[in-house]
Amino acid sequence: MAYLLGFDYGGTKVDIGLGTPDGEIVQQERVLVADHPTLTDLIDASLAVGMRMAEQETVSAVGVSTMGITFPDHVELAPNVPGWSDLHLPEQFGRTFGATPVAFENDVRAACLAEMTWGSLAACDVGAYLNLGSGIAMALVVDGHLHAGAHRAAGEIAYVWRSGEAGFAAGRAPFEEEFGGLGIDRTIRRTFPPLQSLHDVFADLNQPQHRLFFETTFREIARRVGHVLLALDVERVSVGGGIARRFPEFAPLFEDEWQRHLPYPPHLVASRFLDRAGLHGALALAARS
Repeated sequence: MAYLLGFDYGGTKVDIGLGTPDGEIVQQERVLVADHPTLTDLIDASLAVGMRMAEQETVSAVGVSTMGITFPDHVELAPNVPGWSDLHLPEQFGRTFGATPVAFENDVRAACLAEMTWGSLAACDVGAYLNLGSGIAMALVVDGHLHAGAHRAAGEIAYVWRSGEAGFAAGRAPFEEEFGGLGIDRTIRRTFPPLQSLHDVFADLNQPQHRLFFETTFREIARRVGHVLLALDVERVSVGGGIARRFPEFAPLFEDEWQRHLPYPPHLVASRFLDRAGLHGALALAARS
């Protein structure tokens, strides 16, 4: 059997996995960003792991899920990792894997593709994948196909703004900075010392001030996402990323907001792959290349 090889690059780690054509991961290794002093070292280390896997089994295609939008000589919309925008990823992977096809995609759209192929968005005609993790972003399904947009930036809701907020031209992503996981954690450390993270708030939701913060935060996320859903008349929304592990707690807030305000509220579901959707997405990319 020919296997698929996937790479999922994140801000703190790289997951490399060998998978079957139906998306089952049979071998996986993780490379930590903190263990490598430069991005060159990180890319070299991850490629070495992938090559070792490829030497053990026949690999028919490679998929790469990565931050931002990858071009032959640079990466756009990946401001959180200094130096990432200067990488020549297709060239580096091409040198390593030769004639084996290599496909690249933004990590959130790759995760959406995994859900479309093997998970919660299968057979969905118009849908959305919402990533709630350290950052916040969406990927869109239109007419049963992953929708990239005119500049491959569809679903980049990190840049949604309110009046007076600095935006993309100033190097800011206001929605993500406040309501992505890292931004929420900053607010918690400032507001509820000695708490450090959203995990700490979830651990003690019986405290009225914690409950109020939780409900206010997730209702605001639901409202801003809901504005995007209106534009496409979405039938299903899948939520993935690390925060999606708390789906049972926040899903009722999303559903309540959407029932109140959307003419046709979408069906809300948890991602099948949660915070592993990026690696499964890389395998889905490989499967389609």
